[in-house]
Amino acid sequence: MTQFLAVVADLYTPLLVLVLVLIAFRYLKQEQQQKLQNGILLLLVGLASTYGLMLIDLHYSWWPRWGLDYSTHTALAFCLQVLLHLARPRWRLVSWSIYFAYLALMWWLNYHSVMDMLTTMLSVGLLLRLGAICKVSTPG
Repeated sequence: MTQFLAVVADLYTPLLVLVLVLIAFRYLKQEQQQKLQNGILLLLVGLASTYGLMLIDLHYSWWPRWGLDYSTHTALAFCLQVLLHLARPRWRLVSWSIYFAYLALMWWLNYHSVMDMLTTMLSVGLLLRLGAICKVSTPG
């Protein structure tokens, strides 16, 4: 059972990417280039935040100093989830529920602690908000 759940956890992010790619194609088909451009810009800010913090943590060991582990999986999934939330606000209850189920699964599988995931989400979330303040528009 644990192996099956590990596969489910590993499939979450690729499936989220697939959903976002389908939304992007729909934007193209409906000639909503501005929404697509805003979404791509927000995605780039999210990727820079996710992997920038990962590299900073590798160099300065911020999370290990607190006895924690920076969760790249949590950070990337969070950025994608925020993008999905903004692109399809009507899906928010289901999509956020699935996201938090994914976090619970990572905790249950002992991939990360709740504090690992919480501190990662807060850090990436602050950088995403900073990106919004710096005029990175939302795709919705």
